[in-house]
Amino acid sequence: MSEKPSFRTPLGRVRWLGAAHFGTEEAMRLRLTSLALVPLTIAFVWILLTLLAKDYNGARAELSEPLPALLVLMFVLAGVYHMTIGMRSVIVDYLHGAAREWALTANTLFCGALGLACVYAILRIGFV
Repeated sequence: MSEKPSFRTPLGRVRWLGAAHFGTEEAMRLRLTSLALVPLTIAFVWILLTLLAKDYNGARAELSEPLPALLVLMFVLAGVYHMTIGMRSVIVDYLHGAAREWALTANTLFCGALGLACVYAILRIGFV
């Protein structure tokens, strides 16, 4: 009985890597962040609903507590990382050449700036 022909290199067969060498890891990270976002989204909505009945000083007092502040920070960081991975996969799939490189750079910079702005705002409300 003959073996099926394989188009993978011997090292690729050992490592189980596809042509792009990162697709499986990226897909697993996307699924892990979406799994983490389920309880974090529920906690985030719960925190927002409790903040609706309060004024600014009440919201500051609530977010100065460690648990709500950490939950909101984890929600923001997981959401931004999930967004980064998702947009990266769309860009890699649909853009080619220099446009891909510019779009990947813009994606990284935008997601980094958005994450930093959100973290700064949460920490500023919580600690000031």
